[in-house]
Amino acid sequence: MPAIPMLFSNKFNVLLLWKCLCLLVVLVGCNPPGEPVKCSTKDSNCTVTNSYGMFPDRAICRAGNVAYPTSEQELVSIVSAATKSKRKMKVVTHFSHSIPKLVCPDGQDGLLVSTKNLNRVLKTNTEAMTMTVESGVTLRQLITEAAKADFALPYAPYWWGLTIGGLLGTGAHGSSLWGKGSSVHDYVVEMRIVSPAKAEDGYAKVWVLNERDKDLDAAKVSLGVLGVISQVTFKLQPLFKRSITYVRKDDTDLGDEAVTFGKLHEFADIFWYPSQRKAIYRIDDRVPINVSGNGVYNFTPFRSTLSLVLALVRSSEETQESSGDAEGKCLNAKLMTSTLQSSAYGLTNNGAIFTGYPVIGFHDRLQSSGTCLDSLEDSLITACPWDPRIKGEFFHQTTFSIGLSVVKSFIQDVQKLVSMDPKSLCGLELYNGILMRYVKASTAYLGKQEDAIDFDITYYRSKDPMAPRLYQDVLEEIEQMALFKYNALPHWGKNRNLLFDGVMKRYKNGGEFLKVKNKYDPWGLFSSEWTDQVLGLRNGVTILKEGCALEGLCVCSQDVHCAPSKGYLCKFGKIFSDARVCARVNTKT
Repeated sequence: MPAIPMLFSNKFNVLLLWKCLCLLVVLVGCNPPGEPVKCSTKDSNCTVTNSYGMFPDRAICRAGNVAYPTSEQELVSIVSAATKSKRKMKVVTHFSHSIPKLVCPDGQDGLLVSTKNLNRVLKTNTEAMTMTVESGVTLRQLITEAAKADFALPYAPYWWGLTIGGLLGTGAHGSSLWGKGSSVHDYVVEMRIVSPAKAEDGYAKVWVLNERDKDLDAAKVSLGVLGVISQVTFKLQPLFKRSITYVRKDDTDLGDEAVTFGKLHEFADIFWYPSQRKAIYRIDDRVPINVSGNGVYNFTPFRSTLSLVLALVRSSEETQESSGDAEGKCLNAKLMTSTLQSSAYGLTNNGAIFTGYPVIGFHDRLQSSGTCLDSLEDSLITACPWDPRIKGEFFHQTTFSIGLSVVKSFIQDVQKLVSMDPKSLCGLELYNGILMRYVKASTAYLGKQEDAIDFDITYYRSKDPMAPRLYQDVLEEIEQMALFKYNALPHWGKNRNLLFDGVMKRYKNGGEFLKVKNKYDPWGLFSSEWTDQVLGLRNGVTILKEGCALEGLCVCSQDVHCAPSKGYLCKFGKIFSDARVCARVNTKT
């Protein structure tokens, strides 16, 4: 198809395409995502993947069967039968949004337990302000049903296509240092988990945990290794209104401002565009319920897009990568970010148009979005931008939290790297830069250990695992600097393998978590080689092989871990000398 590369050789056409993308994204419907589990015969001989169609190590995960319980009673029966035969099990959710291999059972004969049909809101207690849901209920359902009762889940991830079990298992969060913080698991007051048991207990047990049980601190963020979450009860708040304004500034004082900004505004976050030396501050607070406003936040990158447009955009980036066109990436990134800013990132004052800041509205209409999940089948004419069934976005996500006590130094280190070559992080800005969200220390054993900022970095991934990226070394140095210099903690539902290496040493109650794990599943039926590696029960999660550093499977120690045939050799970092990165020899990139 030679016409596509020719189209993108003209920068004017590239800019027009980006404009079209940002306009079309508000005009079209969507094809809903595909199922994460596919079986060659009915519910047997299955494969499982994530919503992006690829795990960090590109492995194909297989299972013997999948089960779809519709009640806790059915779930107990399924776990009991599998435990009796000592069969490995893994929980899989409706959309399977976690990037790491959390859903992969060992071998090819394991059992997948899907929570797709455990999707009911069970009870709302208006006096106690609590709501009980099954674990397959989506975040969107929870937000909507709570609002119907004039209640609100105070903090939540920005993407509503997550299930309650999935977001709890990975410690998903929004952005806040106020109250108990932005992690959803810190608003759980009761949980029911089905785990393996001895023969005299019927091979399965239902654990009922509440705030008086210390085991709840293990169950709130468990990576799915304790069993299957059946039901969850949340403590809610009265529904309230918020006021949102985005403010654009130079990033010169970002290190200082980031430390204090989250303490000044309840729902604060920051979009950082390091190559442009800009930061977008979200001033976001509660306002009285009688303040006028009916705003809606339908975040633009979470809307559906024409598949043809997505294919053209992906082809453009592939061409820029293969030709080393960093300047083209920077031009496209500036257009992309300026278009998002001018459209207020998808905020509207009345659900239809944006007329200016502040945007004021009810919390349930502002806290989370994901309308690319909504529409009926349309033969993939439209899709979520990352849908693996089309040629669309294909990326890595490196996401970690760094304590507020040292975050200023980390930000300044990244700025030093950018000052050496201002074009080095334009590629991140094609994906709307670095999202900085505030997270608070949690009592959960695998939760955040201190008040911190979570850095969410999305960037190009090649379909060819042996193809290095533009400025490969800069991205690797940032990742290793966060991990080894600043003791960053990974987001459990994102990241390449490297961020999980040796991570359990950073959790002060990691040992307590392992004790609870052994208590609930002494046979390790809900564990896998990957979770054992992450939890420090086996050798590390890194994989040493040719090209492993290109995919974040290892830190290079030899040139062969990079791409020597393409001029990428293993070198020391530019400002963090302990880093070992794949750098292109005798070029800026």
